[in-house]
Amino acid sequence: MRLSYTRLAGLAAKKQKCFALVPGSRSSTEILSLSTLHSHPFCRNESKQGGSKMSSFSCLLLFLQGAWAAVIIQVPSSPVQAGPHSNVSLPCHFSLDPPRPINVDFLIVRWSLRGKNVAKFDTNITVFRPRGAVLDARRLPEGNATLYLSDVREEDAGEYTCFVLHTPDSAEGKVALKLEAPPHLTLGSTEVPLGKPSTLTCAASDFYPDGVSVKWLRGSETLKVDSPPAKLEANYHFNAESVLNFTPQISDAGVTFSCHIQHPAAKDPIRKDFELKVVARPQLHIVTRPSGKTFLVAECLVCGFYPENVEVQGLQNGEPIQGRIYKSGLEKNSNGTFSTGSVFFPKQGHFAANFTCQVQHEALEAPLEETIPWEPEGEGAGITHPSSPECITKSPRPKLKPASPTDPPPAPGSPMTWLLGPLGLALGLVLGGGAMLMYQRRRAAKNEQAEPNDQTLLKKMGEDAESHEGKASGKSLDGTRM
Repeated sequence: MRLSYTRLAGLAAKKQKCFALVPGSRSSTEILSLSTLHSHPFCRNESKQGGSKMSSFSCLLLFLQGAWAAVIIQVPSSPVQAGPHSNVSLPCHFSLDPPRPINVDFLIVRWSLRGKNVAKFDTNITVFRPRGAVLDARRLPEGNATLYLSDVREEDAGEYTCFVLHTPDSAEGKVALKLEAPPHLTLGSTEVPLGKPSTLTCAASDFYPDGVSVKWLRGSETLKVDSPPAKLEANYHFNAESVLNFTPQISDAGVTFSCHIQHPAAKDPIRKDFELKVVARPQLHIVTRPSGKTFLVAECLVCGFYPENVEVQGLQNGEPIQGRIYKSGLEKNSNGTFSTGSVFFPKQGHFAANFTCQVQHEALEAPLEETIPWEPEGEGAGITHPSSPECITKSPRPKLKPASPTDPPPAPGSPMTWLLGPLGLALGLVLGGGAMLMYQRRRAAKNEQAEPNDQTLLKKMGEDAESHEGKASGKSLDGTRM
């Protein structure tokens, strides 16, 4: 026959001296009122064969001597954060001191919120929360009493109590649950066009509750403080976006900008730093000159780009040009942008072709190209006189060099400097005077056997330009430009 709980309690009251054997023990009434002593294996001495029963006092004494251990609770010191309608776990771990295995026969675990039970283990699991809760009985022997809540809402926020009793000792820990979620910070593109009205965006997403403050900085200088309106999304979280409007200058290139977001769920401001990338798209022009009898000249002008790294390539029917190519040096313009160019002399016999100037630069999503048709002598509508590209009249005269070591450099003192420089003011004069003069001479010398070379053409065109130096302002550019 099993010893009754009442009988053991009464026996303990009469035998108070037995608790003196257990330092720091509670009163017998308190211990027994919190325990499941009647189910202890030491006291389960019923015998179907009529075996002897253990005395009540011996049972209690053995229990006190063998079962005493302090319960140690471990819970997070910081509040647990959860967004609305999300799932969350409230950690609670416990152990015994001195260390020993946890016996679930002597274990009670109870979770409560504001004095009301949420879930409980006492031989079995009982859940009191209307939307459910999980207390995993399989993990209790490991000392894991973590509580799992689903679909948390405002009424679920607060301070939870994790109470653990392992007879005869008990302990409890407090776990705070806050219904909040810190924002995620996302930056828009940090590449902006030089000298044009631009925007930078800083987005805060998936935060709760409503209300964020955004601060923009350029280095240590505060540019803007903003409290953008938030939009409630389908996931019950909020999104907001702050926009910085400005016109980038060269001085902004490479400068560290930053976006700071402050929200109650974030202990410190959330920030992202970035280097501003300022770019200017190149402008492309092709200018052609009529050749003498045996050759043609074309110039590829690339103007107003930033940063300075650029690749310029001449193509003939889609393949690299087979001919002499001269490239100008890189010239810096007054607004901080750069310009460059190249001049090429196609080989004879390649008139019936398409010539392309191709530019690759980081401000371009795809290579920039301009193509002109090359026609045999006697075909076409003649020479046109388009206006000079803007970068020709506003940029300094560049210095040119051969595209490869095998190409002969310009002769010392020759006018090739201004001819081959895509950005010189005198280029317009060369194209005006030289082109027309050569065109007339071609017709006059149609039957001559001697053919001029590159240097002869360049020298002659330079001489013609010198006679027009004083008339550069307002002149148009002779040649063919596509």
